[in-house]
Amino acid sequence: RHNRYGDTATRLFLMSPRLLVATVAVGLMTGLDDLLYAYGLAYLPVSTSSILISTQLAFTAAFALLLVRQRFTGSTVNAIVLLSVGAAMLGMNAGGDRPAGVTRAQYSAGFGMTLGAAALYGLMLPVMELSQAKHEARTGAAVTYTLVMEMQIVIGFTATAFSAIGMFVIND
Repeated sequence: RHNRYGDTATRLFLMSPRLLVATVAVGLMTGLDDLLYAYGLAYLPVSTSSILISTQLAFTAAFALLLVRQRFTGSTVNAIVLLSVGAAMLGMNAGGDRPAGVTRAQYSAGFGMTLGAAALYGLMLPVMELSQAKHEARTGAAVTYTLVMEMQIVIGFTATAFSAIGMFVIND
C-alpha cells in the first residue's frame, strides 16, 4: 500500500492477532507478578526480598534454555549457583530476619510469593523473546522499535487492568 506521497503506508497496528494474544498473556503475567511481589514484600524485610528477587536471573536462564534454546556460559552458571546458594541459605534460616509482628506462616508465604514472582518474571522474558521470534518467522516482518513499543503499551494496559479489576473486586 502507498499513501498519497507515494511512500509505503505505515500500518496503525503492527501486531498480528497471535502476537496480540501473546502480549496480552504477558500483560496478565505482569499483573500477577506485581501482585505476588507486593504481597511478598509485605511480609519480608527488603534485604531478603531483594536477594530472592535476584534469583530471577536463574529462572530467566532456565526458561531461556527451555524455550529459546539459549546457551549457558561459565558466567551464567556461576551467577545461577551463587544466587541459588544465597536463596537456599535464606530458606534454611527462615524467620531469623522476620520483621516484628509477622508470623512464621506469613513469613513463609511472603518467601514463597517473592520466589514465585521471581520465577514468573524469569518466565516472562523468554516468552516475550519467543513470541517476537515466532511473529518474525510467521510474518517475515522484522521486530522494530515501533512494534516493541506497541507491545509494551499492551502489556502495561493489560497489567494495569488486571490490578485495577483486582482492587475493585476486593474493594480496595
